Amino acid sequence: MRIEKIELIGFKSFSERTAFNLHPGITCIVGPNGCGKSNIVDSFRWVLGEQSAKSLRGEKMEEVIFNGSATKKPKGMAEVTLVMSGIGDPTQDNGDDAQNMTSVTRRLYRSGESEYMANKAVCRLKDIKDLFLDTGLEVKSYSILEQDRIAAILSSKPQDRRFLIEEVAGVMKYKVRRTEAQNKLEASRFNLQRINDIVSEVKRQINALDRQAKKAERYKKLSAEMRAIELKVAKKDYQDLKESLEKILTEYNALKENEALKRAELTGIENTTEKDRIELLEKEKFLETLQQEFRDIEKAIAETERLIAVSNTDSDNLKEYLVKLHSQKNEFGTKRAELSQKQEELKSIEIKLSADIEGLKEELKAKNDLIETLENELGEKESIVEAKRREIFRISEELSNLRNETGRMQASLEALERKEAALIKESEDSRRALNEIDSSINDVEGSLRNKNNDILMLNEKKGLYISELSSAREKTENLRNQLSGTKEDIASNISRLESLKELILDAPTREILSEGSNLHIISSLSDILSVEPEYEKAVENALSEKINSFILKSPEDIELAISTLKAKGIGRMAFMPLTPKAVEDAADVPAGIIGRAADFVKVDAGFADIAKNLLSNVLIVKDLRTALAIRESGTKALLVTLDGEISEPSGAVIGGEGRGVLKRKREIREIEEIIEQKKIFIARMQEDFNRLQLGITEKESGIRDIESVIVNTEKEMSLSKLTSENYREEKERIDRKLAYLSIELEEIAREKEAVKKLLLEKETVINAGESKKHITEKDMSDLLEMITREKINYEEQRTHITDLRLSITSLREKIESIQKEEDSAGSAVEELLQKNNSVNDEIKSVEDRISQRGKETGGHQEKIKGMVLNADELREKISAKKEAIDQDNQKLLAYEQGIKTLRHEVDSLSAKISELDIEKTEHRMRIESLTENIRQNYGAEIDTLAAEPLLPEDEERLNELKTKIQELGQVNLGTLEEYEELSTRYEFLSKQQEDLSKSIAELEEAITKINSTTKKKLREAFEELKVKFSEVFVKLFGGGKAELIMTDENNILETGIDIIAQPPGKKFQNITLMSGGEKALTALSLLFASFLIKPTPLCILDEADAPLDDSNTARFANMLRELSNTIQFIVITHNRVTMEASDYIYGITMEEPGISKVISMQLSEA
Repeated sequence: MRIEKIELIGFKSFSERTAFNLHPGITCIVGPNGCGKSNIVDSFRWVLGEQSAKSLRGEKMEEVIFNGSATKKPKGMAEVTLVMSGIGDPTQDNGDDAQNMTSVTRRLYRSGESEYMANKAVCRLKDIKDLFLDTGLEVKSYSILEQDRIAAILSSKPQDRRFLIEEVAGVMKYKVRRTEAQNKLEASRFNLQRINDIVSEVKRQINALDRQAKKAERYKKLSAEMRAIELKVAKKDYQDLKESLEKILTEYNALKENEALKRAELTGIENTTEKDRIELLEKEKFLETLQQEFRDIEKAIAETERLIAVSNTDSDNLKEYLVKLHSQKNEFGTKRAELSQKQEELKSIEIKLSADIEGLKEELKAKNDLIETLENELGEKESIVEAKRREIFRISEELSNLRNETGRMQASLEALERKEAALIKESEDSRRALNEIDSSINDVEGSLRNKNNDILMLNEKKGLYISELSSAREKTENLRNQLSGTKEDIASNISRLESLKELILDAPTREILSEGSNLHIISSLSDILSVEPEYEKAVENALSEKINSFILKSPEDIELAISTLKAKGIGRMAFMPLTPKAVEDAADVPAGIIGRAADFVKVDAGFADIAKNLLSNVLIVKDLRTALAIRESGTKALLVTLDGEISEPSGAVIGGEGRGVLKRKREIREIEEIIEQKKIFIARMQEDFNRLQLGITEKESGIRDIESVIVNTEKEMSLSKLTSENYREEKERIDRKLAYLSIELEEIAREKEAVKKLLLEKETVINAGESKKHITEKDMSDLLEMITREKINYEEQRTHITDLRLSITSLREKIESIQKEEDSAGSAVEELLQKNNSVNDEIKSVEDRISQRGKETGGHQEKIKGMVLNADELREKISAKKEAIDQDNQKLLAYEQGIKTLRHEVDSLSAKISELDIEKTEHRMRIESLTENIRQNYGAEIDTLAAEPLLPEDEERLNELKTKIQELGQVNLGTLEEYEELSTRYEFLSKQQEDLSKSIAELEEAITKINSTTKKKLREAFEELKVKFSEVFVKLFGGGKAELIMTDENNILETGIDIIAQPPGKKFQNITLMSGGEKALTALSLLFASFLIKPTPLCILDEADAPLDDSNTARFANMLRELSNTIQFIVITHNRVTMEASDYIYGITMEEPGISKVISMQLSEA
């Protein structure tokens, strides 16, 4: 795998799209402090999936988005794209081509939304991490190292250093798989526990349903026998209804026949009447026609008279119009004579203007010849001026180059003077720094003593917190056990509650309750009664079937409910109104009774009348013997014993067990109260549990805070020790720096003298050029004055030519205007001639129309005389026709009286037929109801049933079957189906139980194999890394010894790594006592040793060489060159030795504050 390019858009200080093309070998990134070099390192971390803003040197993740500068607005998003070759695409199959290009992109919007993409396809963060798994290029790997992180390799705990061995061994994927397997194992165990609980519960439910299922099976057998007898009864009823219907149909048909005869007679009379009425209508229509003809003649006479009046008026108007036309004809002749005279005057003016134009044309030709001569002379002089101008420009350009060169020399001289001043100031600052170092060392050592005391106090406080935390956890566990037990009690009670409710609500009850809103059901009787436990059996058996009755608002609702029962074939059910008619209490209350049943019953508000009506005549006695003795006394009340036996006023005695509805209702109320109390208890325990959990969280947080402070203090102590060592190294560095500054100052003095000498030579050349330029400019100025004078004469001649052309144009326009006037006058003469002809034609037309109007008036007067004679004849015919119509109306009145009598007879017959029709419909409805009832309840067609004789014992057997079914009590037929479903579910869950157990075993085996493989790889990697580390250490230090040691060899999966080092000329010592440079070189030795075993595609070192002196830096650079054959290195440095070892250099500048800019250079080309 090789990194080809990284591209940044809006990331930190890189506001615009910036691409870094990464090459094989070593690439150095250089630039002044604060220009954005480390932002490139952050971009690598970020695109690889870093989620910590602190690791990216920020507080919030949105701080990676460019935040604007003085001239640029903030960006809305940050984006980094990493392009690689020789790696698989995480989103698609790329085949075996190792040279394919893969890109990984991370994008963050200021709104907080983020995206990850692989090859421009959206993917998950996990896909990105999986892509780089075990490549050595991961967020937390040591392939990206800043100066602080290099120091942290040695200052961190031994367990933290094991990460390097894991990378070298390539076991990261095994760790990930082991973690995933452990998570799956934990989830499987949890699921198995849940399955075990469910299996136990399902098994319990199966056992509970077993008895009910057997009861339901017996119910089905009894119901089948009862069905056969009920079908025989239904068939008998069906045949009786059919016979009754036949008799009704016979009478019905006879009446229908008589009705038909009467209707035929009625129809005959009606037809005759209708025929006469039609003839009468024809006569009335003819009369209307005569009357319409009469009205039309009257209208025609009026219209003709109107036409005569119009014709007279029109004739008068035409005569006036004829006078006006003769006047117009005279005016047209006068105008034609005036226009002919004007045409002759315009022709003479046109001839004069044409002669003037010819004279102006001759003068214009002479002026054009003069202008052409002047233009030739001016062109020659301007060519000479242009040559002079080019000469002056050339001299100016040479002078400008000389001045620029002089300016650069002057700037170089000033830069040397500034550098000289800066070096002098730097020397003075270095001397002052030497004086401050001793004081700083004393301060650091005092701070170390104070921090050591702080750590001792914090450890004591941590021990106290741990003791309190242990006590709180013990209390929490006790509460958790109590909560679990209470929740199990609630679940058990809820299960019992649901079973009781299911026993109470049989199928018919559920069916009718589903219609509750339509039937206005208020409550059930058992819900409004509360009976003392001792009297529950007595009251329930006294109420019998009514115990399950429903209370409705009104009798109308009860009728609707009964209809619903019949329509749906639900079965028998009791209903009662909310306000029943009052029933008087039994007058006689014999001795020996316990009391009235009503006295032992509590009733919900608003239902007292119902309970009183049902129980006012019910007396409770101790036992059946007492009941029979009291019955002998002749009491009419219903007697019921405490065990539920009933003695009716008729002498009948009813015994046996009831359904226990009231007892179950009481149990339901008691269980609901227990559940509510348990829930309150759980809420209180949950509050205590939450309070303890909060205390534990606070204690744990306190312990973490103390540990964090201890770690931070230890780090500060380490930093303080490192600072003290750095001060000593800094002193040595300053001494070397002062010697270097002295040499630099001498070199600057020599450069200044050389630059001053060159400046004098350049000034001499510039003076000679200025003189030559002045002479050439004077010659060009004289020529320009001469050209200016000639141009003035030239322009005057051009102006005169323009005036002549304008005069010619003006005269031509006048001629055109005159010609247009001539044409206009000719057109007007022609138009007047046409108008005169039109007037002559109009005069002739008007005279013809006047003559025509006179003829029309005479014809209209003759026409009126004929129409008056026709009107008189029609008036006589209309009078005769009216008399005939009156006679026909009298005849129709007599017919209608006869029709009325016949209709009364027909209506009487129809009423009788309707009555029979209702009876017929009722019989058919009863037959259909019986048929539908058999179809719905028994799934049979009554027509196809065989007609079997109904025996007397059948009715007795039917009652016996009903009694047995009733004794079975509430039977839930759904129990059989539920029992089968539970059995199937039990088998399914048992299979799942087995699968989960097998899965857990497989996962445990997989984890064991992963641990075995990981141990083997880790041990091999450690031994190899141990050898390589020793070799690289000697190479980087130029001698010495170093060794890696496991902190726990028996537990290689958790062991830490200790480092023992002996730089050349020193004894073995703890690495914390090394100098800053020695620590850095030791950490780099460990890092490079891991690279020799398992090279990473890319290694980024951010100022890793800062603590190294020149000789160590040279060895460091040589090691980089050796490793760069297999690893791409990106090195951020200020060190010249490191820069010289690089293949490519990227310079980062900040020409504009807040915006980084990139400059690249290949050293082989430079």
